[in-house]
Amino acid sequence: MTTLDKILDFTGGEKFYRFGNSDGKYWIMPARSMRTAMNLYQPSGSKGKLVKSLLPCLHFLAPVRKVIHAEKLHCRLNGDLRELLCKVFGTRDIEFSIFEGTPCIHQKITIQLSTGKHILGYCKASESNDIKELFDKEHEILAWMKERGVTDIPQALYCGTLGNGVHLFVQSTAKTTSSTIIHKWDSLHEEFLAQLHDRTKQKMLFEESDYYNTLLALEEHIEWLPDNIEAKIISTTIGKIRDCFCGKEVELSAYHGDFTPWNMFANKKRLFVFDFEYAAKSYPPGLDRYHFFTQTAIFERHWNANDITAFIESDNGKWIDKKLYKIYLLDMISRFTLRENGKVSGKAAAPFALWGKILESLMVNN
Repeated sequence: MTTLDKILDFTGGEKFYRFGNSDGKYWIMPARSMRTAMNLYQPSGSKGKLVKSLLPCLHFLAPVRKVIHAEKLHCRLNGDLRELLCKVFGTRDIEFSIFEGTPCIHQKITIQLSTGKHILGYCKASESNDIKELFDKEHEILAWMKERGVTDIPQALYCGTLGNGVHLFVQSTAKTTSSTIIHKWDSLHEEFLAQLHDRTKQKMLFEESDYYNTLLALEEHIEWLPDNIEAKIISTTIGKIRDCFCGKEVELSAYHGDFTPWNMFANKKRLFVFDFEYAAKSYPPGLDRYHFFTQTAIFERHWNANDITAFIESDNGKWIDKKLYKIYLLDMISRFTLRENGKVSGKAAAPFALWGKILESLMVNN
């Protein structure tokens, strides 16, 4: 029985449609209040945007469903999960839509909860104990940030496990049907990260930081790297960072870890950021902007390593501190190496070649 089978009852309930994309991602959307439900669906491509615009109006037409390969089904939340969510949000009138997750070792289900046009919040679900640790970490770090006055982030509403073994993390949201996704860097991103740094900054020895532990973990598991990236480049870069920072007191602050357009939205000139699963308390400031740049370059502009390197070396890329960018690349390499538990292969290995090529270029030219 899959996690989806444990959270949904397919023996009855209301009408839903299940559809996917070429990346192997799938969504389950209700026929009722679909326009609100589709706020969970955040496509970047033109075809996906067309689906988001038209499906709420035309889902009843079989030819439309056939074009997007949408499957009709009936389902409802299972009893224990529904009771929990009704209690958390204080209402019996709960509607939902589902994203089945990005295919990877950390795949998890995301449920958007709503009532009519009002989005109540989100629930993440998984049977993986590794993901349970991420849920616990996100719960703890959101509370820590709240204590320090960080605003425009979710409130953790529940973190626990159902009787059937499904781990849950439930959070609030400020998202509305009028919220917008900003795909290009602007002042709202700058303001949020400035606030995050200002309210969480602390001085400490570099060796006491979360980032230093990230480097140690990568170094200890360097044999886990896939064949498409040279371990020597990684070791050399780690050595240079040690030489530069070890033994020194540095100012560090909180790091979101996955600061991308699909993990944030804007309301009335304010940026709200969520998904703090990979967040840390003591990282060099500025790395989140490099992540935003790199992820949008790869997934929205479809740039390769040469394109990214050329931008960094161009006049347009003068805002990028090359030393900090190397620090960022090592964080990504470490995270994905450890995430795959020594079995980096297939799609999971593909980004390593890109990161390694960029890192090698920066080592040679700078």
